[in-house]
Amino acid sequence: MNGRTEVFAELLARYAASANLVSPKVLAELPVHFAAARAYGEVLPEGVHVLDVGSGAGLPAIPLATFRPDLTLTLVERRAKRAAFLDLAVARLGLENVRVYNGDVQQWTGRTAYVTAQAVAPFDVIYRLVVHAADYPLTLVARKGAGWRAEAERLGAAVFHVKPLGPDAELVALRLEAPR
Repeated sequence: MNGRTEVFAELLARYAASANLVSPKVLAELPVHFAAARAYGEVLPEGVHVLDVGSGAGLPAIPLATFRPDLTLTLVERRAKRAAFLDLAVARLGLENVRVYNGDVQQWTGRTAYVTAQAVAPFDVIYRLVVHAADYPLTLVARKGAGWRAEAERLGAAVFHVKPLGPDAELVALRLEAPR
């Protein structure tokens, strides 16, 4: 952990219950989630824009932004309490490379070639949510449990990176060369 992730961990602990951010189990496992955020960063090229869909409490996007200040991130969260928490965390951590969009990702009007998600939906559903904003080749990166291979097949995407994140999860990166 670095100084910013320590502050983020303190913010999560302080607001977890009142803003319905994360469970006590997730709070206890924050080092694992921060390591996963680093793994997301291993897949993303330098200096790109990343759209984080369903940002929730900011995992992995907030730690990713601290580990990779060269990235520009847009965190999309439609729940107002969680978006307010994300705004607070971004301000307290001084993350000039992060913007929070409080709304439905299907209403976001930007463009991106890199999308991250965690505990949001199957890959094909995530793709349908962001297709309106996709630049190609499009990279989708997500923490996944068993069954992700069928998700990738349904989407017709090429898997180019898989990294174990513990006994029950893997970081998976897919690439779509053209619209589906």
